[in-house]
Amino acid sequence: MKVIYHCYGRAHSSVIASCLHLGRLPMEGQVNKEEIMTIPEFDRAQADDWGEPYFMGRDEVANEVYILGMNSQAPVCVKAILSLAGQLGQANQIILVNTLPAIGLTTRLGGFISKKLNWPRVGKPLAALGILQSLPRLRRLVRTVKREIIRKVQNGEENRYEH
Repeated sequence: MKVIYHCYGRAHSSVIASCLHLGRLPMEGQVNKEEIMTIPEFDRAQADDWGEPYFMGRDEVANEVYILGMNSQAPVCVKAILSLAGQLGQANQIILVNTLPAIGLTTRLGGFISKKLNWPRVGKPLAALGILQSLPRLRRLVRTVKREIIRKVQNGEENRYEH
């Protein structure tokens, strides 16, 4: 199974969701701003990275976890990915997860300042603060994704394959 967490720029919410999924950030308890800011992929992606999946790792049951920035083109990108996966007979192997609904204005503003205004010294810490405010929602989202994966496996909707 391939889990693709996507957001606008592949720099903030998708990074945190994938880190939660992979156990690099805890699903319970406190996290501080410095922990968020030191994640290597946090606030790193640039506009040239949009549309390019980035492999973050494998989870505890070997599912591949990716992050993807789709700019404002998420609906058409999701449609294209799912259509192509279906054509290739791999539709049950992909879970696309939009992380944007889980974050608030602070993260969006921080991302805008960091990426669009090219002022990361102000924007990155602001985005990290917003992530901390959104952490309960991001954790809920990741828990939901993991339950969906279990459901797919239990219902035989998944066709594992080895590469």
